[in-house]
Amino acid sequence: MNGQHPTGLSTPSTDSLDDLGPVGRMLREHGRARLSGVLRISGSPGGTVFLRDGLIVAASTPASPGPESLLLRSGRVSEEAWNLAFTAGAPSGHLAAELIAQSAIGAAGLEIVCLSAIFDAVYAMELFGVEDGEPENTGPQGLLPPLPVLPGIDADRLVRDLSRRMAMTAAWQQIGVYPQCRPVALRQLSEPLLPAEKIRHDVLQKCNGRRTPRDIAFALGQGLYVIMQEIASLAESGLLEPNEGSRKQAGTVSAEDPSKASGPPGLPQRRRGASKVGHVLPPSSNRPLLGPRIPPDLAVRPEPDQES
Repeated sequence: MNGQHPTGLSTPSTDSLDDLGPVGRMLREHGRARLSGVLRISGSPGGTVFLRDGLIVAASTPASPGPESLLLRSGRVSEEAWNLAFTAGAPSGHLAAELIAQSAIGAAGLEIVCLSAIFDAVYAMELFGVEDGEPENTGPQGLLPPLPVLPGIDADRLVRDLSRRMAMTAAWQQIGVYPQCRPVALRQLSEPLLPAEKIRHDVLQKCNGRRTPRDIAFALGQGLYVIMQEIASLAESGLLEPNEGSRKQAGTVSAEDPSKASGPPGLPQRRRGASKVGHVLPPSSNRPLLGPRIPPDLAVRPEPDQES
């Protein structure tokens, strides 16, 4: 979406988008069943999806930042404004209304952040591996997280986006960009002149050989997919080394901190056959490695009149 670094990557084929992984299948199944409740997904680390009448209204996982982290760590909302709005609105379920009423953020900006958090959470769950899913029917009056998206996102729309992201992620593996890689900057960029360039500059500054994409996402208040996309772009540009040695041995991701694996950093462990993402894009030395930035993959940036 930012248009500064054209890559020419073709859109994944229709076949690859129809090749659902376990999270996609669960979302489609319970969306079509019009579940009103909670889908608890076990994995490494897994997560939780909230549905109302089959629409996804929220999703969370330790593997990617939620709305609060996206708002605060990116500088879009100040900590003071968040605390005031949370105290006044969260107990009664009106946190979003309070944030908007206090001019901490606009309605459209808040919606983008909350949508991004949902899309990114289901992507992170699929990426790090899923074991099982347990639905709980709580009814339409069940409790929701503080910042739900209402009335919700159609499951088929979410699944299509998830499939597209996983197909792109498979392509990035060709240059050593994995969820547990620890990229190292080869050289830094000068201070960005345009706001749209800031995310690229900031990601490169965080690439010190110790941080995973997940670590960088939380540090900057950006989505995991956005960060991995930027890392792939920077690697393709020769600005960083994705540390391909980190993929030689797999390590298990803990729910407390996926970046701290029990063994050497590598690929997330998955059940054999659980996802065919590794086959959706046949290896090709001529295949471009980056895709178009599509909603809701907008980087979360501070408002122009706020300091980040």
